[in-house]
Amino acid sequence: MSPIESLLLGIVQGLTEFFPVSSSAHLKIAKFLMHLDIKEDQVLFDLSCHSGTLIALLFFLRKKIAGLFQKREDFLFLAMALLPLVPAYFLLKSLRELASSFSLLGFFLMGTGALLFASDRMRFKSSPGNGWKGRSHDVLWIGASQGFALIPGISRSASTISCAQSLGWSAAEAVQFSFLLAIPTILGGNILELVHLLMLSKDPPSLSFSSCLIGFLSSLGVGALMVKPAIRRLSKGNLRPFGWYCLILGGVTILYFVQ
Repeated sequence: MSPIESLLLGIVQGLTEFFPVSSSAHLKIAKFLMHLDIKEDQVLFDLSCHSGTLIALLFFLRKKIAGLFQKREDFLFLAMALLPLVPAYFLLKSLRELASSFSLLGFFLMGTGALLFASDRMRFKSSPGNGWKGRSHDVLWIGASQGFALIPGISRSASTISCAQSLGWSAAEAVQFSFLLAIPTILGGNILELVHLLMLSKDPPSLSFSSCLIGFLSSLGVGALMVKPAIRRLSKGNLRPFGWYCLILGGVTILYFVQ
């Protein structure tokens, strides 16, 4: 992987991570367009890119995260939302492997588009409330919904925001909780993937350290620029433009790879 390719992939990650369009699907499609082999080494590169946007999100939400540790109830509710991820990981593992097919990736992208249209309809039924306080049953459902994002092509934020709005949360509440929930979810997922990679790999990775570093830094830089406008935009509701985007991208992907 050349430095330019690493830079471009990091930019793709930074641009798409904070919007409900599945950054993992975009990375996979971008690699195909660059004629890069999708191997275990690429998993290590993906982890570097995801770590960059994770740090950008951590920095942006640092005050809210500090507040969680001061409010035990909020911290416990966030922890509760993570519980359904454990069984979801094993239940959806086979579907995740199936999504290595580009045609299926297109179908899952279209599924994300459908979720976004559903979320847009449900926002008219929601009303501003008191966040997740007193909604312990809600956070379990929201946590379970993000399990579907283990499948490439299904956006984690689309799943959680749609679920929250179907439970009566306002767009702003749903987006805030979704992004806070993303931090431990992405961190835990990165650790699991790294452990899995180290256990399975018999040979040292052929991907250079510089490639991973460039991907990390570019995703961090672009992600830091995108996180604030992304949260502001999503908090206003009206996710239909993202829904159309996912439907079109998914449809084009299917048409191209079924030929």
